Amino acid sequence: MRLSLTLVLGVSLLGCLDPGNFDPDGGRGRVNCDTFSTRWPVEVVDFAGMPAVGATVTAVNDADASKKVTGATDARGVYLVDGKTLGAGPVTVTATLNGISTNPGRFTFTPSECSGSVAEPRDLRLQLVRR
Repeated sequence: MRLSLTLVLGVSLLGCLDPGNFDPDGGRGRVNCDTFSTRWPVEVVDFAGMPAVGATVTAVNDADASKKVTGATDARGVYLVDGKTLGAGPVTVTATLNGISTNPGRFTFTPSECSGSVAEPRDLRLQLVRR
């Protein structure tokens, strides 16, 4: 009697289990997401380390020069580089303000499923240099 009650109870509880989002082959269903859309910060500072407001930042994919973005820094001296536009691989970043430029910096973008692009390093800080 005890065994049959346990068996009946066990079978009835099986219907309450939610199998989740599994494919017929037993794996989970693929999550559809944008794989390359994260923006990464470039901070530009002047000689004293203060934000360089309005500096022009240019980022160019080293393997494909047609993949390029240009924009101006905001009130904090920051411009967000769009990894989706630049594509995967190494990217060279420079900035200029009033004819004074920075040494080049470099991001390396790697696509990552569902977390956007992964950049190494995670951000850049470029300083205007007197030549």
